[in-house]
Formats: sequence, C-alpha cells, structure tokens
Amino acid sequence: MNIKNIICTFLLLHLSSFGVGREILNFYLEEPENNLYQSYGELENKDGKKYYKWKIGTGTSKLNENWTFDYDIEKKYDKNSNTDGWENTFSLYRKLEEKEVFGKNWSMDIGPYIKYNVSDISSDFGEDFKENKYSLRYRVRTNSDIGLGGAYWGFDFFLSSIDTNSRDGYSLEGNLTGSINLGYGFQNFFTIYNEYLDYGNNRGTYLFRIENNFRWTYDLNENFAFSLDSEIDSYNYYKNTDQDKSFKFNVGPYLLYSQDITEKLRIFAKIGITGYNFEEVKTKFSNVSESGLYMKIRCGFEYVF
Repeated sequence: MNIKNIICTFLLLHLSSFGVGREILNFYLEEPENNLYQSYGELENKDGKKYYKWKIGTGTSKLNENWTFDYDIEKKYDKNSNTDGWENTFSLYRKLEEKEVFGKNWSMDIGPYIKYNVSDISSDFGEDFKENKYSLRYRVRTNSDIGLGGAYWGFDFFLSSIDTNSRDGYSLEGNLTGSINLGYGFQNFFTIYNEYLDYGNNRGTYLFRIENNFRWTYDLNENFAFSLDSEIDSYNYYKNTDQDKSFKFNVGPYLLYSQDITEKLRIFAKIGITGYNFEEVKTKFSNVSESGLYMKIRCGFEYVF
C-alpha cells in the first residue's frame, strides 16, 4: 500500500522541526539526529500468489535548517507473472515560512520530486512498463484537535511531466492527506487524490483515488505489540481512458516487534497472521475480481545518525 507509505506519511508531516521522526510500534518519536535510514524485506501472499519487495533504502536527511532530502528505493518481484521492477522516489524540498490562516499555523515546503517506476514483464504477459514522474511539489500541513490524540493533515500539490513507454505527457494533482489518533490504540491514515491525466492512454482523464489505513494496536510489552489493520485503495477514472476503476481491500491481524540494538540502531518486524484480501479491476475491455486469504511479513532494520 502507498499512503505514500505509512511511515513516510509520518516523516513528511513533520516539516517544522530540525530532526527526524521514527514510528516504533504504536508510538511516534522525534530524534535530534539529522538522518534516518531504513531497509527491509517484505513478502505479500495473496491466496497463494507471492509478491516480494526489497526496500533497499528509505529515509530522510536534514541537509540544514531549511533543506531536506527524502528517498525511497524499492526492488519488487511478482513470482506469479515472472515480473520484476523498480519503484523509486526522490525529493528535495525547502521549508518555507509558516503562515497563520483561519487561526491555525500552516507549515509549508516546496521542491522537486522524482518517481521512477519500471517493470520488466515476461513476454508471455505483455510489454515492459515504464511510468516516470518529474514534478514540482508544494505541501502545507497543520494540526487539529480531532480525536483524543489530535490530527495532523494538509495538502499536496504536484505539477508533473510524465515519461512512459507509449505517449509522454503531464499531470496536475491536488491531494488531501493526514493521520488521526483516535485514542485507545485506534489510528487512521488517509490520502484523497484528485489528478488530471494527459499521458499514455489517458487524454484529459480525471482520477479520483482514496487510500485509507485504519488500525488498532495493543502494546504487549516494550518490544511487542498486536495490531489489527485494514487497508482500502480505490481508483475511479472518468473520461477519455481505457481504465474504469479498481478496488482493493484487505484486513488482518499482525504481531509487531521492535528491538533497540544500540541507541541508533534497531531491528523490527511485522508478521501477518492470516487475513482476507479482495481485489477488483475493471477496464473498457474486462472486469476481473478475486478474493482469498492474505498474509504479509516484513522485517528489517533502522539507523539514525
């Protein structure tokens, strides 16, 4: 799932502090260090179909008081269709002066954003895929007293040039994103996308997309926690495209583990206990749906410096 990845949502929201943020079990902690690096492997099993991801590196680096560099480098492999590829993002942004609007303080930043997304597809399944995005991104964030733990939310705006293996073009995007701490271990993370597409088979197409992750976490002790997660990812396309809609939903229990090796290094794991997954994809030419057992396992390490 890409709520712009749950942990990345946390990292990107904290624009006003000089330091980095870490999500550990059910808690978010800020560190005085300027750099965070994380790497992990992930196995996703959807009713017997296996998908592998290696997060070679994801993290953030505070270059100085105003400039920050974020990166996310991922290698992925779909064993079922014999497909492998890369999905990498890089962003450099400058913190702008805070503004007070409607009685709230708004943090802002601006800078270039690059997304590199390619897949080598077996000839039995079709041609290779490429969709690279070169953007100027502007973001605003604020706090609200919603839920027992409050909410952090804001808007992302992208002006993008798109490079594909068919027709190049551009997109315009304005998204609402945030997280709400409801209390008693309940949290909700969401992004609502609004995007105008003019590239590939999309010729003036409007995309409305919703990503949502709702979870409940119970801390067992200092190193272990139990969580129940549900994820929704919904796409709806309108006008001048072969695509129509897609919908994904999964829910399941997880065992979470985190152990500090040193003050700067920790290892972590998220082990899925069998859950449920449903997916549907509808295009101009077909309508395919599938459901079944679902499990995801992730383990890796994190280093702050």
